[in-house]
Amino acid sequence: MPDISSATYTPPGVYVSDESTPAVTPRSVSTSMVTIIGPALGYETFSEIVTVYSASATVLTQRGIYATAVTGPPAIAAPVVRTMAGVLLEFGEDYTFEVVVGSDGAASSVTKIKRLSGTEGNLSAPSPNGLTDGAQVRITYAFTQASYFEPTVHEDYDRVVSMYGPALVSTAPSSPTASQVASHLTLAAKIALENGAASVMCIPTNPAAGDYRLQLQAAYAKVRADYRAQILVPLFVDGTFDTSSATNLSNLLSDVKSHCENAAAEGYGRIAFTGAPANYDGVTGHDALAAQQSSRRLVLAYPNRVLTFNSALNASTEVDGFYLAAAMAGRIARNRVARGLTKQSLNSFTGLPATVAQGMTKTFRDNLSRSGVCVAEISQANQLVVRHGLSTNPTSVLTQEISLTRVGDTLLQMVQGGMDSSGLIGEPINSEMTTSVKSALIGLLERAVSDEVIVSYANVLVRQQSTDPSVIEATFSYKPPIPMNYITVKFSVDLTTGETTVEDQDVQ
Repeated sequence: MPDISSATYTPPGVYVSDESTPAVTPRSVSTSMVTIIGPALGYETFSEIVTVYSASATVLTQRGIYATAVTGPPAIAAPVVRTMAGVLLEFGEDYTFEVVVGSDGAASSVTKIKRLSGTEGNLSAPSPNGLTDGAQVRITYAFTQASYFEPTVHEDYDRVVSMYGPALVSTAPSSPTASQVASHLTLAAKIALENGAASVMCIPTNPAAGDYRLQLQAAYAKVRADYRAQILVPLFVDGTFDTSSATNLSNLLSDVKSHCENAAAEGYGRIAFTGAPANYDGVTGHDALAAQQSSRRLVLAYPNRVLTFNSALNASTEVDGFYLAAAMAGRIARNRVARGLTKQSLNSFTGLPATVAQGMTKTFRDNLSRSGVCVAEISQANQLVVRHGLSTNPTSVLTQEISLTRVGDTLLQMVQGGMDSSGLIGEPINSEMTTSVKSALIGLLERAVSDEVIVSYANVLVRQQSTDPSVIEATFSYKPPIPMNYITVKFSVDLTTGETTVEDQDVQ
């Protein structure tokens, strides 16, 4: 193209040139979302005002309404209908429901409300509690749509509560040792958000999928090909499945490990933060559980009993180890990609139960860390901090540091997404194609360096394969940001004061 701003004269006209080298705008991969998988309240509540008639039924807004009470779990109350003056109306006397089951079953069913007449054959007569034809009523009901059990992203904690129920109970349970958790999914999401996660993806487990292990497997399948699900926190809730059994807990750990490794093999980088329930019997210790899994994509948090504060009861309560895992997940999501968990403080907890704290000697903690358990401990500043951000595969620094696995996953997705959006695929291979591919790749690597995902890169080589000329092969090496885990300081005692005493002498 002519430089029309230069001093050299350029005659007016049209100037055309071929600039086929791709212009790639590399974008960083979002790594701040935590995916929480576990049991929730199981339904939502809704209130609306409708007009009722005897001759025809009025359709209610939501699908999947519970027209009658459910014993549970979870226990679900029947709909409550009142006049605009607040008079409670009775089902079967003042009104009735008509339910039309949808093609997807109960979750897509349509519910209609119809007024009942107090006089047989006289549709205009008031009902026993004075409900007249064409009157307005307020109805409050519970419902579960088919989409309830699908992955849903939340940035607002209040919305999490409205969908999945309150995190903790507001009335003290009759037994002082009973759990105060009302919705496991809500509490885990709350903790992840409090520790810095910008957003959470919630997947309630669906009881219709079978036992709890099958419910978790069904939930994993829903995000198998979802790039957003990079940090998983499955909730191994006891009671839904006998997670106090070492065999059962090991199976649950193996399931999520296999899911992460299979997803990563397909290009969806994924790591999982896990923790044992509070009543885990410990016959197989956490060190043995970590050794059984031995995966750089799996974090096993310890301890499995921590204290959190229930503001409704103004008291601390003991919760499970998977909530500690949710805190770790939220914290690492908050960090830049290259920053791991080592020495990071965790919010949402008031401390450790006395029996747990007393047993966490240095020898005990060293053994756990040596085995690949991610231990949280009370620091000298009386804060709960991560001792070492370890995966369950401590065989080398590249596998043990969960931050390095995250770095590799992020770089892979940056390169994969950037090269895919470059527009090169499908273009004819000419003499400049290898240069175009190399330019696009270097642009992405430069962005990775500027975003502090990697320290540097080298040996960027691009060639056309001889065996399959439709393949352009590119290779490079990169230097990952290795975390500094140790500072060695040596000091000694110096008894020399450096002071000199001079005595005055009389001169004769």
